[in-house]
Amino acid sequence: MADTPETKDELEDATKDLRDALHQVGDRVQEDLRDAMHQVGDRVEEGVARLRPDRGIRKRPVTTACVAGALGFALGSDSGEAAMIALLLLGAALVLSNEAKVDEHDQVERV
Repeated sequence: MADTPETKDELEDATKDLRDALHQVGDRVQEDLRDAMHQVGDRVEEGVARLRPDRGIRKRPVTTACVAGALGFALGSDSGEAAMIALLLLGAALVLSNEAKVDEHDQVERV
């Protein structure tokens, strides 16, 4: 039955249609993959930008000065009490800095 010319033509047409459909699916998959790679690249760039210390220093100079002063005071002091006070100030500066970041993040999400 597969030897008839009509059956061969039908098989060739079905094969061609299947090939075309697979090619279209492959094109869509490539485009989706390309879009996903661009999104990943953008997220990586944002993450790297957040890790840059000069950006944090420029945005929060007072916090940076407090952290540097507390570390210097704690490392340079001879008494344990002074070191504890300096570390307490360091912790407070970090908490305040983190709260400011959370507040900024909430404001950005609201927009």
